[in-house]
Amino acid sequence: MSQKTPSELKTESNSTPSSLDGDQNKSKTLIVCIDRDDDIGRAGVKTPIVGRSASLEAATRLAIADPEEADANAIFGAIKLFDELVSKGENCELTVVSGLYERGVKGDKKIRNQVVEVMKNYKADGAVLVSDGIEGEELAPVIQGVVPIISLKRIVIKHSGSLEESYAVFGRYVRMLFFDSRYSKYALGVPGAIFIILTIISFYNAKYALLGLGISLGVVFLVRGFDIDRRIESIGQLTTLGYLRLFSGVASGLIMIIGLTAGAAGFFPAGSQCSAACTIAKEVTTASTFLSHAPKLIGYFLQGSVQFVWLGVGVYIAGNLVFNVLRSTPRHYARYVVELFVLCLLYLPVSLFANDLVSGGLNGNIDVAIILFALAVNFTIAAYLYSVISSRRR
Repeated sequence: MSQKTPSELKTESNSTPSSLDGDQNKSKTLIVCIDRDDDIGRAGVKTPIVGRSASLEAATRLAIADPEEADANAIFGAIKLFDELVSKGENCELTVVSGLYERGVKGDKKIRNQVVEVMKNYKADGAVLVSDGIEGEELAPVIQGVVPIISLKRIVIKHSGSLEESYAVFGRYVRMLFFDSRYSKYALGVPGAIFIILTIISFYNAKYALLGLGISLGVVFLVRGFDIDRRIESIGQLTTLGYLRLFSGVASGLIMIIGLTAGAAGFFPAGSQCSAACTIAKEVTTASTFLSHAPKLIGYFLQGSVQFVWLGVGVYIAGNLVFNVLRSTPRHYARYVVELFVLCLLYLPVSLFANDLVSGGLNGNIDVAIILFALAVNFTIAAYLYSVISSRRR
């Protein structure tokens, strides 16, 4: 078989009877074989590929390059479907499109653009999606906007039930865990980092190894659960306003952590000295003593942390306010203005409440009137500002 360049594979026209059908009244069907992770591209073939002959040669090259690759079987399955439709007198065309190795939005856009490119030369009335897995179902909405989808076909490789072949299939997926970067970073990278941390901790103090294991697993679950790793990767794509919002969020978080640390620091001795909060904390030995001292403990914690926590929240709100004001289409900034007023007006009531908890209760103190008055003014001004700004925006 003669070798052809990728450009020849891409542009080769179909020479089957379907392309010679001159009946313009027949509906035209486009068979779209999808390789979502661009395995065919790694075999040196560019997409989109149009025509039966070009698709057959591309599938052969892919099968030779990687005999275990399921996408080659999907292309052969699309060719078989093409032949069946042609033998029944259908007017149809075959194309192979591919996405990107890392998949995602960019890869799906690439697939859609390639279908659009093929449709410029072959005005199909409907499409049949062929894939080696669930990609057809997942990408149906992407292609539906270009051409109506009339059928989905999944090519599933048959395996023998023998134990030997079961081990072979299992070994294939094990190799994917070890050598495919999409999976190896979780299957090998994360456990490797945890083992290194546990080894270092055990070297200094073995009794903290279990604690280190819990913290390491907690960090891994936290990062993956909240998609923190991908958010960090997207930092390089942020705009100037995006960096402003990121800075305000990070600064706010650090300030609030400092505040919470400052609130808790009062319960521990500073050298040889022990503050009033530290003295009360030492007296807490049972659940009953904790309940009796809980108001004062809360009061001391608020006294030490409220300034930093309020400042951190204020930085976050102010950052969002500036972001929404400077963006090309400002919106929702009224909400952040109201939040800043609420935050400022709540500072005095919370501070006075903390002082009263430490002193042992309100006891008819004038602080009650101040707290109630501040809360009333707080909600009144907040509601008024929100209604005024909302009416002006309409």
